Amino acid sequence: MLKLKIFILSIIILISSIPLSLANEQKVCFHNFFSNYDNSKIDTIEIPIKIGSYEIQKTEFGDIINLDGFGQISTPGEPKMPVKIISIAIPKNAAPLKLSYKILEQRNIPGTYKIKAASATILENDVNNVEKSLRRYEENYLKVYSANDEYPDKILSFERQSSYREYNLIDIKIQPFSYNPISSRLSFYSDISIIIDYSYSENIDENNYTLSSIRNKNIAEEIILNFNQAESWYDISYNNGLYDFVIITLECLLEAVEPLVEWEEEKGKTVNVVTKSWIESEYNGIDLAEKIRNFLRDKYPSSEWGIEDVLIVGHYDDIPLRKVWQGLPNYEKPETDFYYAELSKPDNESWDSNQNQKYGDNLDEIDYYAEVNVGRIPWSDYETVLHISEKSVNFEQNSDPSFKNNILYLAARVDQQTDGAVYTEYIANSTINPWMNHWSKTRLYERDSIYPMDDVLNHFNVISKWSNGKYSFVAWHGHGSPEGSYVGNQAFIHINDCTSLNDEYPAIISAASCSNSDTDYLNIGQAMLKQGAVGFLGANKPAYYCSEWTNPNDGSDQSFKYYFTSKITSGELTQGEALQYAIREMYTKGLWTQLKYETFVHSSLWGNPDLGITSYIENNPPLKPNKPSGSNNGKINKGYTYTSNTSDPDNDQIYYCWSWGDNQVEWIGPFNSGEIVSAIHIWELEGDFEIKVKSKDIYGSESNWSDPLAISMPKNKIINIDYNWFFYEYVFFNLFFNYFKVKNV
Repeated sequence: MLKLKIFILSIIILISSIPLSLANEQKVCFHNFFSNYDNSKIDTIEIPIKIGSYEIQKTEFGDIINLDGFGQISTPGEPKMPVKIISIAIPKNAAPLKLSYKILEQRNIPGTYKIKAASATILENDVNNVEKSLRRYEENYLKVYSANDEYPDKILSFERQSSYREYNLIDIKIQPFSYNPISSRLSFYSDISIIIDYSYSENIDENNYTLSSIRNKNIAEEIILNFNQAESWYDISYNNGLYDFVIITLECLLEAVEPLVEWEEEKGKTVNVVTKSWIESEYNGIDLAEKIRNFLRDKYPSSEWGIEDVLIVGHYDDIPLRKVWQGLPNYEKPETDFYYAELSKPDNESWDSNQNQKYGDNLDEIDYYAEVNVGRIPWSDYETVLHISEKSVNFEQNSDPSFKNNILYLAARVDQQTDGAVYTEYIANSTINPWMNHWSKTRLYERDSIYPMDDVLNHFNVISKWSNGKYSFVAWHGHGSPEGSYVGNQAFIHINDCTSLNDEYPAIISAASCSNSDTDYLNIGQAMLKQGAVGFLGANKPAYYCSEWTNPNDGSDQSFKYYFTSKITSGELTQGEALQYAIREMYTKGLWTQLKYETFVHSSLWGNPDLGITSYIENNPPLKPNKPSGSNNGKINKGYTYTSNTSDPDNDQIYYCWSWGDNQVEWIGPFNSGEIVSAIHIWELEGDFEIKVKSKDIYGSESNWSDPLAISMPKNKIINIDYNWFFYEYVFFNLFFNYFKVKNV
């Protein structure tokens, strides 16, 4: 009898674990829309999301969860938990109805943890705001860390409807960890499925949309989680566009931009120059800014001009930025050229959706994926514009590596806990950014910095180094104003210093400071573009920085400028592309504390958006990869893993391109030289295939294809098993029957 009790107890324990697993798959609705079409149909897409690997880093200030591809919650005083905003595409003519999700796997992480709180973000040069920021930090900290509640309270939440060019998107915030500060326990939601119900009208033709270029396709692939699925909803063709580079300027400056026009055409661009007066006469709008945006919205699609880059040439008084309703107490409202880059919807559905002419206020529904790259030469006098045009061309034509691979770091201490050198050294770190191995670096830091330096940061040393050196890039961090940036109360660089800089070797400048591009003044960014720079990215109003910043997941101005700087110094992107990349990273990783204000303040670039740094180092391609290793036969609709590796003569990091023989090709990486890499593929059709792989380094030099691995995928016999029926009918009843059969014998 004891054996029977033990057996039945074992069965009950085993059965009781089944409902727990099934309960995790319960569908949970987290957002309803109020949209509908007449004569519409309803459809559903389900997107599985498997969260990647993570590590929990122990520090003296608390535990930090690092999750691949995710940012961290940056609300001061609240736990720095992983967060990411994903974009899911639905058909162009569809309207979302309901969002829901299923939790497929939840794990309670063993142990107890003290998750670090996000640092305070501080408005530079404002004592009252510092006190306010610290109070906010303390209030948030007490509210969260003293509560016996799960944080955050939602795994998924709806962010906004957005778009990128032709793609209709739903943005969803994912926070896959929950933390209870009282119990110090963590849970991890590693496998989630998102369900979107949408309606669509059969009266709308969905097969008339195109992307204008491979560049735009790559951005769409970066943004959209279900990109491969979305491509099937759109009739996509790839071309360079009728005019992919547009200059908007004044009649009197047409000849001054000719050097740029000729150079861009030599680079392969198709250029069209339009004037302010032509736009005013051809387009409607409540003011010049709206007329310009309406022109760009009309012409950027590939069915029209296929615009990718826009250069505005003219002073702010002649061609204005858009003033936006995101002000701070005691400061003027910011202005932004992002208004001309984010073109998804007309003003009355986006930048002024409530039609109160308070552009970009908290009720206006903009998104953060720009359709075009925008830069500006903020001058209207002929000689200055001609000079900037000519030196921009000379900059890109210069192949001197002692200039093009030379960077100047200027970093001040912005508060007692925040040495700006931490930020610049993160940029310089060749373990994190391997291309920096090929750059010469000059460092000017404060005397008490723990980092090695070439000289002490002060005005004399900065002017001496800069005016006598050849730097293609300058990155600085310090308190700022429209006139300059400061160490203590003294400017280490000032607007009056621009005439001392060597304009034969102008730089792209990343300025992590307040107000360096404030258009209410003749600002240092504008002055440097006249002499000393070919590009300048600075804040056009007071900017928040992150106290105790250590890495990009800490957020704020330092993180934004890091993303901008890294993509230019690596040679991957132009300065216009790098700006929009940085805006996307800050948005999708949740790294701004005031999303609209900070995006607007930081999103105006002085200079040609299509200008970049070509690296002139000697570069060798990776060696031919080894023949892929893995199974040479299998079944369709099942994943198989294959491995390969190669090495790079320069020890550069390596990307791998896998060709699966079924018209599917994918790039993965980067990986360290010599590292064995693996990739998984599922074949959907039976047949014989050849797998091969090639590689390229981070500078774009490609290897030859590997020798192919021949594989065979015979037809897969499909067998459906009801596992619940099998368990109850066979395991329980058969074993139970056998027990009594043995007993009776």
